[in-house]
Amino acid sequence: MQITKMRTFCGTILAAAVAYAALGGDGNCPVAENKGGRENIEWSMYYAFGMTDETRNLPRVLLVGDSICNFYKTDVRERLKGKANISFWVSSYCVTRPEYKRHLLFALDDAKYDVIHFNNGLHSLKTPTDAWAKSLKATLELIREKQPQAKIVWCSSTPLTDEDKTAKCRELNAAAAKVVAEFGVSATDDLFTLCDPLDREQNWMDVFHFKPEAVSKQAEQVSASALSALNPTPYETSK
Repeated sequence: MQITKMRTFCGTILAAAVAYAALGGDGNCPVAENKGGRENIEWSMYYAFGMTDETRNLPRVLLVGDSICNFYKTDVRERLKGKANISFWVSSYCVTRPEYKRHLLFALDDAKYDVIHFNNGLHSLKTPTDAWAKSLKATLELIREKQPQAKIVWCSSTPLTDEDKTAKCRELNAAAAKVVAEFGVSATDDLFTLCDPLDREQNWMDVFHFKPEAVSKQAEQVSASALSALNPTPYETSK
């Protein structure tokens, strides 16, 4: 088995390298219009690190998200180096889609996690909020069933440069806040509040995605949230 395992699977069999290039290549936004709960290009990518090497007994954190997570996850790995092994599953699927749970199950069955840092929302901006909240609750129940020992950290979705889309993002985040409060998640990582005061022109590279300095801010907060869930005592990250 490779020390670093990669398992890539795409709704349209799109190579992960192509999907990643689309995220930052020419500044075009890869988030397409949602039609019937689907996007024209669906993508999904899972990585697990430190499965067999000398770090294999470190606490394990699973980051779940979309292309926002795909940008900050490498920085999070560096910040938590020597403190935790980071796995991540990033995808374009709305939590309401049956494909979402099938792909999530792959990651949940692959390893035992101490912390699961979880987000879904930006690919759900065309999804009815009530249906989305219901599926979010069902997904959290699935995570707890498969990983009862893991502390779950809910991560709010980030704001956008488009006001209407940002309003929908706020609506989904508010619905999620009710769900996670009732469900009893361990903590919330509020990336929306972190990013919303930032200047859009200086910190966004398109409607959805962020420039490096803002990504670094996100990674710092995600790392702190993960470490706080692992160990509530004071911590220091590697950067």
